[in-house]
Order: sequence, then structure tokens, then C-alpha cells
Amino acid sequence: MSDNHASVHESVRRRLAAVGSITPIVDCIRKMRVDGLADDEIAGLFRHAADELDAAAKEGQAEPAT
Repeated sequence: MSDNHASVHESVRRRLAAVGSITPIVDCIRKMRVDGLADDEIAGLFRHAADELDAAAKEGQAEPAT
């Protein structure tokens, strides 16, 4: 992983931790694993959810992420 890529990941981790979002995300991932989903399937679900949020934000239906 490049230094820039690592710093971006660290920045995202700090922002998520600041608003208390890490624990619910990790809990959600654990539950999906218990239900038998593979990591690539879980990642796909999160990407799809992010795309849905982006589309809603563009249409003015949701607040864009800060």
C-alpha cells in the first residue's frame, strides 16, 4: 500500500472513530460473516450502499458525507 493510500485510510478511520461509527460497522460485518457471507460479498454490499447514498445526495434526498 502506498504512503498516500495508507494516509487516506488512516484519515477515514479517524473520522469514523470521531463520530462513533466504527463499532456499528464492525458489528454489522461480524453478523454478516456469521450468516455465511464472504468478505467479497460484504464489500460488495457496502459499495452498493455507498453508491445508493451518493445517488441520493446528488438528487438532494440525503446529506452528503462530510
